[in-house]
Amino acid sequence: MRMRRWEVGLAAAWMLIGASLLIGCGNTGAKAPVPQIQNINSSTTPTSPVNLPIEINGSGFQSAPGKVVFTQGSVSATVVPNSGGWSDTGIVAVVPTASFTLPGTVSVTVVTSGGTSNAVNLNLIQTLNFSPSNLAWTATMSLPKALTGLRAIGVLGSTSSTAFAIVTGGYDGTANSNVTYSINLNPDGTVGSTTNISWTTISANSLPETRAHHAMAEADPTNSLVATTARFVYVIGGQKLSTDGPGGTNTVFMASVDPTAGTVGTWTALTSTLPQQLLGVSATVYNGYLYVAGGLTTGALPSSAVYSAPVNADGTLGSWTTATNVLPTATAFGSMFAFGGKLYFINGDPNNSTTPNDQDSGTNNVYYTSALRGAVGTWTLNSSSTIKTRNKGIVFAAFGQVIDGEGIYNGNPGSSEFERSTVNPDSSLASWNGLTGSNVPNANVYNAGEFVSPLISPTQTPRFLFLGGQAFTGTSGPGGALSSTVYVNSAP
Repeated sequence: MRMRRWEVGLAAAWMLIGASLLIGCGNTGAKAPVPQIQNINSSTTPTSPVNLPIEINGSGFQSAPGKVVFTQGSVSATVVPNSGGWSDTGIVAVVPTASFTLPGTVSVTVVTSGGTSNAVNLNLIQTLNFSPSNLAWTATMSLPKALTGLRAIGVLGSTSSTAFAIVTGGYDGTANSNVTYSINLNPDGTVGSTTNISWTTISANSLPETRAHHAMAEADPTNSLVATTARFVYVIGGQKLSTDGPGGTNTVFMASVDPTAGTVGTWTALTSTLPQQLLGVSATVYNGYLYVAGGLTTGALPSSAVYSAPVNADGTLGSWTTATNVLPTATAFGSMFAFGGKLYFINGDPNNSTTPNDQDSGTNNVYYTSALRGAVGTWTLNSSSTIKTRNKGIVFAAFGQVIDGEGIYNGNPGSSEFERSTVNPDSSLASWNGLTGSNVPNANVYNAGEFVSPLISPTQTPRFLFLGGQAFTGTSGPGGALSSTVYVNSAP
């Protein structure tokens, strides 16, 4: 039977429609989404040296690795991250070594089968080479009074060449203090100037309560998602009265710092308090989160707990998360820092203690773990322990170099004041080597405050400051005189 032309055309149309329906029914997945970067390193103005990992947060990255592209003008470099560092909402990628101008800005994009993401700028900085073996030390402007158990932090100013040093609390030999000090910080590491000849006592905005043996941290646009002009400092836990029993407080105080003048605003007790009372606790802000570890609990017991809380845009803290991966050894008065996607916890006191101002034995343990968007990985015991069992000391970490010093340690005071290590490519720390002679300041104190300056010196090297403390005279019993001296390295 012969079909009419219009019948043939209609039949063909139905065949095409049917075929398309069959193809549609057989399509097992929708089109992949276009990836979207929300931020890098959970910060407003992300900054990184080359050869270190960054955290790219966003959505639509899919489950399998695509590519991360770094572009500066006509120079482009592509990185395929490890599958263990890639998820649909987060990527860990190492900034590649390329012919980028340093310091400078690169544009970062993520490429998947869904397309190319939006571009986010990353500030690249020079990885400085310096040797702690060339250290030399001097004293800069002293504190208004001698203190031990104080804490200090460096705060970025409104320009690349300005910063401020902020000091809080401490024990003055009679009682704990609620003092807040501020002063300008120079690129060479010294404080003050010919017209600013003394530390400013922020009497109008002193701490609401006296504090000693607390932790201190700072949030700014380079490490958190706060406004580009915002600077916030935190006083975490600590002992309220020198006569109080062990355990400290769970209070977290926050204040803003004016990046132009260095003045400290009113301290506010945050509603997001620590999950437990702690003194001798260690803390750091890293990629948008405040991490806290160790400390002395009620009952004079050291803690193995590790906590994290996100830094909100207004500087307040979100809810605390208790890490399932605790410190392998419960420890108080240790030192913690973050570098290259890792947290490091060094030394401290593993013993029960009721007198935080006393001298007692420490540990030479060195631990490290991953830190990603507030999640803490399993802690690894570093294969190289510090030379000395050290407690209530200080740690400086900058550009892959680590200096561990002062505090209470086994051996005669002054015999092992400083030791140094470097971060290996696998994130472990290399063997420790002692520093002696002109490389050490001969301060011999414990319970001092310390920080690494946010400014780079005119010789393109970092500056380390430590402040106050109590004279180390032995490995047991009360220590010696309190100090008001502020030390800074004048070289390299």
